[in-house]
Amino acid sequence: MTAHGITGRGYKHMKRATQTDVAKLVGTSRATVSYVLNGRNDGTIRVSEETRRKIIEAIRDLGYRVNLNARSLKTNRTQLIAVLVPDLGNPFYPMLIRGAQIQAKTRGYRILAIDSLASEEGERDFMESAQEHIADGVILDSSYLDAADIDILREGGIPCVGLGPRFADMGIDIISGDQHAAVGALLDHLVSRGHSRIAHLTGDFHNINGRVRHEAFLQGMQAHGLAVDPRYILPGNFLREGTAASVERWLGRFDPSERPSALFAANDLMAIEAIKAIRKSRMQVPQDFAVCGYDNIPEAEYVEPPLTTIGYDIEEMGRQSANLLIDRIEGDNEGEVRKRVPPFTLWVRNST
Repeated sequence: MTAHGITGRGYKHMKRATQTDVAKLVGTSRATVSYVLNGRNDGTIRVSEETRRKIIEAIRDLGYRVNLNARSLKTNRTQLIAVLVPDLGNPFYPMLIRGAQIQAKTRGYRILAIDSLASEEGERDFMESAQEHIADGVILDSSYLDAADIDILREGGIPCVGLGPRFADMGIDIISGDQHAAVGALLDHLVSRGHSRIAHLTGDFHNINGRVRHEAFLQGMQAHGLAVDPRYILPGNFLREGTAASVERWLGRFDPSERPSALFAANDLMAIEAIKAIRKSRMQVPQDFAVCGYDNIPEAEYVEPPLTTIGYDIEEMGRQSANLLIDRIEGDNEGEVRKRVPPFTLWVRNST
């Protein structure tokens, strides 16, 4: 895209691009550019999708960047958002952070990602740092923080957005998928393939997602009139490490006639490790043992065989969480609590 004979690359060498420059390049007003940059969609200004697309392209072509130093001096903010996650080794979380980072950048913020290592100690360390105002607001995926912790942050003027059902009724905005419906859809799929002896590799029950997905599994089995053999429940922890060995030992307990025919793992990392263990035990997936997971991480599509799973648009969840939080930072931190329920998709692949 060019304007007045000046290319985006040449323009960046001449001077720092401004919102006015972006507006001139697109042929719109500076107010419209600001409206799009701030991720607003409240109807104050009507912006067509075509104009929005052109503004984003112009921002890239001109190399426009928000002057964070000037904004920080004016607003007394750090222009940082802290994101607490339990395991950066799980591809789900880098994708979530990427989505948050992309959206935060358009609104003049940067992302600080903190890995709690799925530990209470890690989350307590984060709480101490957050109270020192290392960031203007926080996005939380937590297993141990409770309502009292959230109150401490909010009373300290630190807006919060929660990821998952743990933060329901804590007075903050949340993004939480309908995990009962998602697990139910997976079980519907397995039953439609003729499976009745279905096992569950659980998540960590310290994590509410582990508990919710297990409850959903039990309810889904009951809805299909299927009994749950206690031997078919294998405790897991959502982590890659040690899962394959655990599944291999578990498989060794069964005679072929008693063995389950399908396994639902509470996340994709464990499902992929389970496939390795099943194949090492000289069985084929899905001929001898069907496997499905939860999350739809990128690896799910490329493992052999490709993994049947269910999940959400992870980057979109990150973008929404950043937008919700920045709205609170820059606006009313006491307004009505908002909840976003992202739709899930079932990806049927060769593992079932």
